[in-house]
Amino acid sequence: MIRTLCHLGPTFFLFFLGACQPRSHSGPTQDKVLRRGPIAIGLKCTLPSLLRESSGLCYTDGNLWTFGDGGNPNEIYKTDSVTGAILQTVQVENFPNIDWEDITADSAFIYIGDFGNNCGSRTDLKIIRIAKSDLKNHQTTIKVKGEAIAFSYADQMDFSKKAITDYDCESVIWLKHFLYVFTKDGVDLKTRCYQIPDQPGQYRVSPISSFDSQGKITAAALDPVSGEIALLGYLNKKQGSFIWFLNGYPGHDLFGGKMTKIAIGTEEDWQTEGLDYISSKRLFMSCETSKSRAAALYFIQKND
Repeated sequence: MIRTLCHLGPTFFLFFLGACQPRSHSGPTQDKVLRRGPIAIGLKCTLPSLLRESSGLCYTDGNLWTFGDGGNPNEIYKTDSVTGAILQTVQVENFPNIDWEDITADSAFIYIGDFGNNCGSRTDLKIIRIAKSDLKNHQTTIKVKGEAIAFSYADQMDFSKKAITDYDCESVIWLKHFLYVFTKDGVDLKTRCYQIPDQPGQYRVSPISSFDSQGKITAAALDPVSGEIALLGYLNKKQGSFIWFLNGYPGHDLFGGKMTKIAIGTEEDWQTEGLDYISSKRLFMSCETSKSRAAALYFIQKND
């Protein structure tokens, strides 16, 4: 069942007054709620210039991880969620950052999605698996090696470069020994879900389900307690940001349960890119620097 709250109109949109002008420095805020509704959202802090293209978030074992997308260093950063300061830099020395887009974790590993595919022409899509045991070094800068979970889309036949593609991807979650990726379809603004084993190897995968997401999906998050899935996205020109909440899905049919869409954006460009659960009622969200907003970390509080 799909239930949407979008019809509530512009009075429901959430305005974020704390990040109106782009800035490259980090700094603490008062963690203040800026707008209330079914979810409350507030600015926690702006992010440092190294994270001006923060593309994914992962909260695991009490630590918040993020990174920059394609063209940035092949590094992930443990980040202070109060100030935005980088606490530790982890270089993945055996894989370049071709187009890292999302990050997730299980109890033993962190997974980095190197599957950004803006032109639909990539043939080297992969998810990089890093052992958490390799991250126990408390030095401020460390190097680790990852393992590749390589994959291709069985339903993609054309690999020519295109301005708009249905085979871009920016979202991944881990669930019960599988990784699930959600496409960021630029052609029809729908999304397809692919299931990939969480073990290193080479896989050819077909979509297991799809639905009309009514926008481009840019991040995914899983609450390990309730099983709720959140999908973050926006419309064309990075406007009209939204979150889909997925609950009560049967088995691996992630789109087969109750689905609720909540609009969180305005007509202003706001490149919402990273999302993860801190608890069942609270999430963190990050955005990249855009014309109207600084790269920043936000909190989302569910009030239902």
